[in-house]
Amino acid sequence: MRDEDLVGLWDSGPYDYGSMESSWVCLRGDGTGWTAWANAAGGASVSQLTWSCPEQGVVELRYKWTVSGSGSPGTPPLLVEIDEEGPDHTLVRTPFVVRTDTPPLSESPVTSLHSDESVESSRRFALLTREVDPTDPPKIR
Repeated sequence: MRDEDLVGLWDSGPYDYGSMESSWVCLRGDGTGWTAWANAAGGASVSQLTWSCPEQGVVELRYKWTVSGSGSPGTPPLLVEIDEEGPDHTLVRTPFVVRTDTPPLSESPVTSLHSDESVESSRRFALLTREVDPTDPPKIR
């Protein structure tokens, strides 16, 4: 089972005030997706995953493959140098809420995703778009 409210590209940026890192979560309608993370020092990682909702209000992210190294700025970052890659068996199971709220230092409300557990170092994300290309993972150079 999947909750269609979760489908889209989510960005922690609007909630990262004072933080030195940002995260992205892309959940596609077919149950696949990816996460990405980047910090101000140039570190970055990208992970492929599958996702489902085993019960209402709970999402499971099952990581399959992770690549980490150095990235260039972007949303999400472009991985320019790979230090490590391989299978990833991480499972994140967390309650979540999709709602409308206003991030810190913002005057405009956004559709937001709040999770109890951290996903790539963040618990709060703003929706960038619902339109996600099934062939569009973050770029790796």
